Amino acid sequence: MNVLLPTHGLPPWGRTWHKVVFALLWPLLPSSHILMAAPYLELAPLLGHVSSTEARIWAKASESARLSVRLATNVALTDSRPIPGVDLESSNAWMGHVVITNLQPVTRYYYCVQLDGRDAMFPPYPSFTTAPTEGQQGHVRFAFVSCVGFHGYDATAGYADMARTNFDLLLMLGDNVYSNTNEPTLIWPFHFDQRNTAGWRGLSPHVPIYAIWDDHDFGPDNSDGTMPGKEKSLRAFTALWPNPAYGEPDNPGVYFKFTRGDVDFFMLDGRYYRDPNKAPNDEHKTMLGVRQLAWLKRELSASRATVKVLASGGEWQAYGTDDSWRSFKHERRDLLDFLEQNSITGVLLISGDRHYTGAYHVEGKWIEVTSGPIGSASIVAKNAPESFLNFSATKGHFYCIYDLDTALTPPRVTLEVYRVGDGLVERRPFSWDEVRGVTRIKPIPQSTKEDK
Repeated sequence: MNVLLPTHGLPPWGRTWHKVVFALLWPLLPSSHILMAAPYLELAPLLGHVSSTEARIWAKASESARLSVRLATNVALTDSRPIPGVDLESSNAWMGHVVITNLQPVTRYYYCVQLDGRDAMFPPYPSFTTAPTEGQQGHVRFAFVSCVGFHGYDATAGYADMARTNFDLLLMLGDNVYSNTNEPTLIWPFHFDQRNTAGWRGLSPHVPIYAIWDDHDFGPDNSDGTMPGKEKSLRAFTALWPNPAYGEPDNPGVYFKFTRGDVDFFMLDGRYYRDPNKAPNDEHKTMLGVRQLAWLKRELSASRATVKVLASGGEWQAYGTDDSWRSFKHERRDLLDFLEQNSITGVLLISGDRHYTGAYHVEGKWIEVTSGPIGSASIVAKNAPESFLNFSATKGHFYCIYDLDTALTPPRVTLEVYRVGDGLVERRPFSWDEVRGVTRIKPIPQSTKEDK
């Protein structure tokens, strides 16, 4: 007789319990062959890119396995259809992505991750809702954060707070961990530590999450495109995040574009091709690199979305730190001039990095919101000349949500600022003329207090 001790679908403590059972059963079954079962799902699944017809799901097993998914439109997964996946191998720490296609817009789907053809999860099963048809006007709510912290527990309260808040998708804007290295085997444990927390597990299986990097999850502090071995950082990142794309076929990186209804999102890579911050600030100095900048201009020109969100790890405003767009004056000027000269309107700038939450009306024409920290230590930052919101004096952990409705005339744009543990602390509606730069937003008084 063979006795199978199933361990798939169990956390590490569950596997330990099975070993205890094994020890207890062994004396009772002296002639039996006891088989320790195949791999288990080590971390909760992560829902990545979700369009109107496609979804991507990340999973990590405890050891080598074949990853697949069962999918259905009912909570019990009856009449589910199998979604083939990939082999999870040790070279990628037994993680991988499943791509689900042929979905229907605005439809709720339930799913169960499988390992080697067997369910690796117990009910109730997680679910997600597909996006509206691309280009369709309507209501979109997206959250954005940065600066997660050194330990998994640093941000878990923030993610738990977010899991109770209503939004359609989450943008991670960099410093998603503080590994400060380009070695995958050292980077991955930082992410696994975070993804093993209760806060993250309550959010990641059912909210689409998109990510770009900044310096601390690309390499050391203020790292740039001259870093040796940057291709290793890219390999680590692509294994972790089920984004819709990574750069272009002939130009690697973490930049990509996606659409949610009538909103286009341009997620930028400010590290892989970046010149050093202290390089001469001439017309050749670049943050994005020639190819990425050309891609961005081409995609912006082609966009017909009412709202266009440009996401950067570092701040866009001209008065930021040396590790922001401030050190790339020519490229920044070229990009902002391109927006004006080509009448590209409805642009919202978002950023992270600064360990506080604030907002600026850049040159009186573009609204920028810096969101964070969700887990790291906060700072007190002085008001810049273009600042109209600054929450740094209250400190704490923050995340932001943009509430957009493009079905209205004019479109409605509202910023919501949340402090972890306290809930909504600011709700700031913007007129469409403020978004378009026709009406300037009054700045708050400048301060002389230095960042702490």
